[in-house]
Amino acid sequence: MRARGDTSTHGAERGLSRFEGFSDAVFAIALTLLIVEIKVPGSPEGPQGYTDLLKAMAEQWREHLALLLCYLVIGAYWVQHHYSGRIYAKSDHWFSVLNLVFLLAIVVVPYPIRVWCFHLGTEFERTASITLAISLALTACAWMAKWFYGLPGRRVMDKRLAADFLRQMTRRYGLAALIQIGAVPITMIAPLAGVTIGLASVAFFLLPQPKPRYNPGQEPRAEETLGE
Repeated sequence: MRARGDTSTHGAERGLSRFEGFSDAVFAIALTLLIVEIKVPGSPEGPQGYTDLLKAMAEQWREHLALLLCYLVIGAYWVQHHYSGRIYAKSDHWFSVLNLVFLLAIVVVPYPIRVWCFHLGTEFERTASITLAISLALTACAWMAKWFYGLPGRRVMDKRLAADFLRQMTRRYGLAALIQIGAVPITMIAPLAGVTIGLASVAFFLLPQPKPRYNPGQEPRAEETLGE
């Protein structure tokens, strides 16, 4: 019999090694493919007919901006994915499905970022900005879906973690998601401001997050922490 308030998991429960390995591979591929999108001047698909190579490369600033922004967004989520390895303790069927949805958002997000970069300052900037803002909001919602699934009864989370720590992280992640959702209507009025707000809320998670806190006497052993 389960204790009152305990929440059952669904399907086979497993450790996180293969779960994290697959997720890391998707992140790595998504990050690696970014540079492939930049076509070198003089290559079959790159700029042609230039007389100054430096100028030709400088004129690709939209490509370079897209690379940096994609790296920022995907990198920030990878940092949090790595960090949350200290929070989640196992996986089950629906947690894995939600993670697939989240990874889909990660794989797709370079597209709206590139659309925005290539239409910045054009008549289509508003549409491109709204598309990017919606994409950032959906990615944040996918992250929160994983978080809220694992939270009730510590379904897939480390049960040793202190309740106040989980509440703190719920506020941090939840506030960031709300900001990104709120950036969508702002983008409809002020495109550049809305996109800036959405990107800034993602970039915030490149900063160090609170060190996980545990219930008294339940702190993990040093070798357990260093082995992750």
